[in-house]
Amino acid sequence: MKWQAEMALASDAARLAADVLLGTFSHDAGVRSQIGKDIKTRADIDAEGLITRHLSVSGLPIVGEETARDTSPTEGLRWLVDPLDGTMNFTRGFPMHAVSIALWDGPTPVLGVIYDLPRRLLYTGCCGVGAWRDGKPIRVSETDRSDQAILATGFPTGRDYGARSLESFILRVQAFKKIRMIGSAVLSLVMVAEGVFDTYLEEDIMIWDVAAGLALVNSAGGTIKMTAGRRPHAVTASATNGRIHV
Repeated sequence: MKWQAEMALASDAARLAADVLLGTFSHDAGVRSQIGKDIKTRADIDAEGLITRHLSVSGLPIVGEETARDTSPTEGLRWLVDPLDGTMNFTRGFPMHAVSIALWDGPTPVLGVIYDLPRRLLYTGCCGVGAWRDGKPIRVSETDRSDQAILATGFPTGRDYGARSLESFILRVQAFKKIRMIGSAVLSLVMVAEGVFDTYLEEDIMIWDVAAGLALVNSAGGTIKMTAGRRPHAVTASATNGRIHV
């Protein structure tokens, strides 16, 4: 399989970070700052450092949540890392958080690796090849009607919370049977990839929050779309089972 070495490298990095994070009690995560709707912890920083050191042998640029700058690369092959997606969930003991590592080539996903921490499950996907949960194949749902579909979404820290923006968002999603917000973008996308949810939409979310999840959905037979957001590295991202549009 093409990209086998990179997949193995990312999988090992995710497991190593998971070992560190699982050894940290949720209420002792070392909160460093809480600015607006964002939260940073020592656990995020330590896990990203470990992942970065492990991936560095590839020689590829690494863009991580804790270290990214406006000038970080957006083209060519590069790693996109969120060491702990769902940080607030992690600090509160809510079991929806994950390690997220992706390899992208410009605007195109190559592979994604996600470690679901509470359930201790490793999800891997290689675009054009397939997607797996602990080595077993997964596939998107076959739901073909919006009024029977579950949409996963969220309100990321940097989105526009103005009345007009929120009204537009509600109009866009009200056709779906159910809406779910679990506080982890990458695990929302995992659930699309394995057919639990049918579609996903989130506006102005950072690319590293969704990169591995979008790769997984694409690998599992789904359709993904991404447009530039309002800030550097922010995107509006959607993913579906390919039968439903959002």
